[in-house]
Amino acid sequence: MVGLVVAASTITGVFVKLPAGVWSDLIGRTPLLLTAAMIFSVMPFTYLLVGSLVTLIALRFVHGSATAIMGPVMSATISDLAPSNRRATWLSLYSTIQGAGQAVGPVLAGILIARGRFDLAFGFAGLMAIAAPVLIALSPLSPSSAMPAAPVSDNHFTRGIAEVIAERRILIASIAHASFFVINGTLNAFLPLFAMDRIGLDAVQIGWLFGLQTVTTLTIRPMIGILSDRLGRRGAIASGLVGCGLSVFTISLSMSQVGLSAAVLIYATSVAVTTAATSAYITDVAPKARFGAAHGVFGTIYDIGDAGGPLVGGLLVQQWGYVPTFQLMAAMACISAAAFAAMSRR
Repeated sequence: MVGLVVAASTITGVFVKLPAGVWSDLIGRTPLLLTAAMIFSVMPFTYLLVGSLVTLIALRFVHGSATAIMGPVMSATISDLAPSNRRATWLSLYSTIQGAGQAVGPVLAGILIARGRFDLAFGFAGLMAIAAPVLIALSPLSPSSAMPAAPVSDNHFTRGIAEVIAERRILIASIAHASFFVINGTLNAFLPLFAMDRIGLDAVQIGWLFGLQTVTTLTIRPMIGILSDRLGRRGAIASGLVGCGLSVFTISLSMSQVGLSAAVLIYATSVAVTTAATSAYITDVAPKARFGAAHGVFGTIYDIGDAGGPLVGGLLVQQWGYVPTFQLMAAMACISAAAFAAMSRR
């Protein structure tokens, strides 16, 4: 049930990201960004009223809609604003700042919850989130954020989806990124148990291990974005996936804390390489008028992988154990890299 509560917001993204991205192409980015920001600023306070598990899960679904809207629409907004030769730099910088917030959030919440007051954590989160709609309302956005003069019909909506899905490279890149998220979800769920059961690490050591992974990815990602702007996206995406595969295979063979830490560092670097280039690649191959739809399709597909990773990984670990599961995930990463490199050629 805890897993369902946590996954509820991701599941929402599977259904909301695509229409959110398409509608941002049709009616402009600002209305959708403001909607997401308002949900972000209201939802933390609603948790203070929760009295049952059903209510909590329902609120998580609603809360997830904010992330589902904000993700593709903000990526499309940055793609509108960024020069074409600096898209990966801008998008990876945005991802780094976002990731820093995701890393700091649990620390602040932990400090507040340590006082035995969950309500303080939710209230503080809500107060911080109030800044989001204010910042978006005051921020200068790209020309595509303006409201269109012509009325919008269902035909415009379906045509936007059809044009994006017809671009094979968007689908290939999205599926490759989804395979990465299956691997990442499996590691997030079962690497702590593997480290505890096989190597004997305690909770503090495992916490430092994940902290090292997060800091490495956040530090390296902007530099990889700059390099991919200069050297190209396809090579970065494919090599990052291969690096993920090799590092996960190394993790499966690790027998000491030093060996596991080194493998996790390689994995964190590989994550930075592939994720820094993929969003910019989606923008590169999408029609300019369909940036929102393209990132909506992209987000929907990789959310399926993100939600399915812990579930698939759990079934495999239960059936085979940690080592074969990690090695299978490593093989999948390398196969995805080869498939992407071959099928994305034009």
